[in-house]
Amino acid sequence: MADVDEPVADKGREGRQRSSISFPYNDLSSAIKLAQAIHNQVGLGECDDNQLAAWTSQSPKSSGYRVQLSASRMFQLLESPSPGKHRLSELGRMVVDPSRAREAKAKAFLNVPLYEAVFKKYSGTVLPPATALEHDMEALGVAEKMKDRARRVFERSAEQAGFFDSGRERLVLPGVATRSDDSGAQSDQEDEPDSNEGEKDKHRSDDAVDESLHPFIQGLLKTLPDPERQSEWPLALRVKWLQTAANIFDLLYEGEGGIEVRAESGKRSPYADEQG
Repeated sequence: MADVDEPVADKGREGRQRSSISFPYNDLSSAIKLAQAIHNQVGLGECDDNQLAAWTSQSPKSSGYRVQLSASRMFQLLESPSPGKHRLSELGRMVVDPSRAREAKAKAFLNVPLYEAVFKKYSGTVLPPATALEHDMEALGVAEKMKDRARRVFERSAEQAGFFDSGRERLVLPGVATRSDDSGAQSDQEDEPDSNEGEKDKHRSDDAVDESLHPFIQGLLKTLPDPERQSEWPLALRVKWLQTAANIFDLLYEGEGGIEVRAESGKRSPYADEQG
């Protein structure tokens, strides 16, 4: 059975020529489905091929499952601590967290060697037409017979990761808090006008959150509005944030019972006016 760490293209199934650069046969959304299946069934636990294939209505020996698993690992959403065993990676935990999914998708996209190479080449400029883009991919190491499929999966994944949010004619890093040592693309983002700059200003930066905290807690804290930039925070949004916090606490910590947050009429803190 083929090693799922290697793309099918590298096995020469489409001819004798092999690709010298890695890329997935399935797009990002397909890879996320496996991460979501693990999250739904075992959370941060571990599963085997039989379980994961069954949860996604596949056979563990089918080529479709193997290719999907390869894509999930290439996007670095899954880890395999031993043969046939799988669990969510740190990035996989982020991608199933609604508050950090956008950031995780962008990072996952750039984890693919081919996609990172294309992004760096065309950062700040327009993408060429399909034929020219396939020619560039071939020059980067994609086998000639695989360039059409590589381009199509690339385009779908770029759209799913938010790189086409500003238009399909260019790749633009989504407006998320991505550290330069994670993707190698922060400097490119600084050169591009940020269409989501106003939205980002409403939240705290990465520097304001302790990176030693659990990723779920980090993501929660990053969604807190900065009181220096946003003086008002609607009650309904406060309740939603607090309920999300309660749900995360239930997931991370053991204990009896749960917390339900709801809004009721009440007086503001006596310290509120003093702080204002």
